[in-house]
Amino acid sequence: MNTSILNEQDYYRIVYGGWLGKNIGGTLGAPVEGEKKLLELSFYPELPDGPLENDDLDLQLVWLHALEQYGPGLTARELGQEWLEHIFFPFDEYGYALTNLRRGLLAPVVGWFNNPFNNCMGSPIRSEIWAMAAPGAPETAAHYAYQDAIVDHAGGEGVYGEMFFAALESAIFFEKDRDRLIEIGMSYIPEDCRTAKALKDLLRWHQEGKSWTESRLLILEHHGSDNFTDAPQNIAFTILGWLYGEDFEDAILKAVNCGYDTDCTAATLGAILGMLLGPEGLPAKWVKPVGDRVVVSPPIKGFPAPKNLDELTRRTIRIGKQILAAWDTGIIVHPDFPTSWNRLEAAGETDKRIRELWERKVTSNLYLLPQGTKSCPDAELFIDFGTDGPAIGVGQRKVLQFTLTNRSLTPIYGNIALELPSGWEGPTPLEISLQPDESFQWDTEILAGAAAAASHELAFRWTRSHDHAVWAVQKVTFALVSSSRWIVWGPDGGAEKEIYVPGNRVEWEKALGLNSAQLPADGVYRAQTTLTNPIERKLRLIAAANSPVTLKLNGQIVIECNETLEFMPAYHRAPQEQWVELTLEAGSHQVEVEAIRNGCPPEVYILPVALQDTTSPGSYYYYTDILLG
Repeated sequence: MNTSILNEQDYYRIVYGGWLGKNIGGTLGAPVEGEKKLLELSFYPELPDGPLENDDLDLQLVWLHALEQYGPGLTARELGQEWLEHIFFPFDEYGYALTNLRRGLLAPVVGWFNNPFNNCMGSPIRSEIWAMAAPGAPETAAHYAYQDAIVDHAGGEGVYGEMFFAALESAIFFEKDRDRLIEIGMSYIPEDCRTAKALKDLLRWHQEGKSWTESRLLILEHHGSDNFTDAPQNIAFTILGWLYGEDFEDAILKAVNCGYDTDCTAATLGAILGMLLGPEGLPAKWVKPVGDRVVVSPPIKGFPAPKNLDELTRRTIRIGKQILAAWDTGIIVHPDFPTSWNRLEAAGETDKRIRELWERKVTSNLYLLPQGTKSCPDAELFIDFGTDGPAIGVGQRKVLQFTLTNRSLTPIYGNIALELPSGWEGPTPLEISLQPDESFQWDTEILAGAAAAASHELAFRWTRSHDHAVWAVQKVTFALVSSSRWIVWGPDGGAEKEIYVPGNRVEWEKALGLNSAQLPADGVYRAQTTLTNPIERKLRLIAAANSPVTLKLNGQIVIECNETLEFMPAYHRAPQEQWVELTLEAGSHQVEVEAIRNGCPPEVYILPVALQDTTSPGSYYYYTDILLG
């Protein structure tokens, strides 16, 4: 193995500079987050008490805690647990992922299922911790970034954005050339993903001599989205600031003045430049107002957050030494020897490892057996839930696919079975035997019982035999959530049709046997379901739509939006015209929805969420005990 040396003082200044730059950029951009116009910022807003709190840094403090708690073997499974324990944000993909986690789902399914925000910026902003904990090892940083991103962005551009930034930032420890760093980052994402296309176009426009404002407009024209948090456009704005910026100040100002997700673009570019320049290279004008304090948002809680950037840096380095050793990187952090890089990779090796991550199915979860295994398992189990995801309706049938692979060095035999909730029906146990590296695929149908619940626990049971006697039993538990039953009508006023919807979106196209683009005609689309609320409570009921929409509750109109607004099915920022706050009695309530198609297929999400004021920080969370259908 080729050994590289990272001097510990160099390690400290790069990491400290990165965290300082992150604080600077996040504080600059936070007050104008969501502004879609060309901005004219020249400095911070007034800062009476240091840096502003920002989820760009908040979440990475939790990930540092996760690394300290679980060690270098950290995976998406443990990161999901960290969300449940310490993160109470309702924002966009965060809210949907937390809802799925609370129902018992696991990554990557938890980040893909019923999530309209998996193309957004929530994960690309969390890249620095992985780069700093895997200094000079971009393949390792990209691996951790993938594990992180699939918890709330699986199947979307958010995954690629985080892998891109993590690899680029990790490479800063051995490479300082801007263009080469961008090239390294792009090698860790698919060439045909939206993020890569936006970056390639931006690089071309820059080389052609387009001004930064011209490039901004071209990004919006070719890669833009109405949702200001969409990842490809904001990642391009981040790199735009770097390409066109003459120095640190000019770069972060150009990035933030592009508008849109301004705290994210400025914070990430600030971190990149802070890592390159070190704290001594950052202008005192920008450093002094933020100082070295670490500020944590109130909904991030229950763990020992670092008090300042020095503590954050030292804790990052401490876990980084463990990761470099555990991953056999050949990189040694030394207190005295000078930094000396000697990186030689086998051709195509990194490509193969990373490509495997890109190609993993988001409809299935992988379990290593025995459970708790991090590597070199005796067996692997894939559970594939299919295109409708881990959902099933009352009295409905569903096919699940189980693939068990023997990864041990000896033949195994026994039986596989499913343990189902009371009143459900499923297959009888099946005898199997597997040679080393042999797989068995079991496609089996189950029938749900009559009881509805937020989620149902099932278990795959593997009973291994030895000498014709039962030797050991392993159970893998998993969850299915309840689908919603809707009665829908098309615009022709024809016969009603029954559908079961796996998430919160009313799927008229499903009832008509079409895809959404094929919905046949303009007009009024109607849908009806039953909402069951277990206790009286105050709540916000949302009917987020891309068209005029009306919602009736028990025959009374409570939402009437007569115009087409930006489609925003978020718990905390749906248009005001598309939600109502009320006290809802315990029991069953009839919900009727009308959406008007006018050239665009209607999309409507029905979302019962908490109010802003809660007894503990963490508002607008989804009420998982309220059932639709």
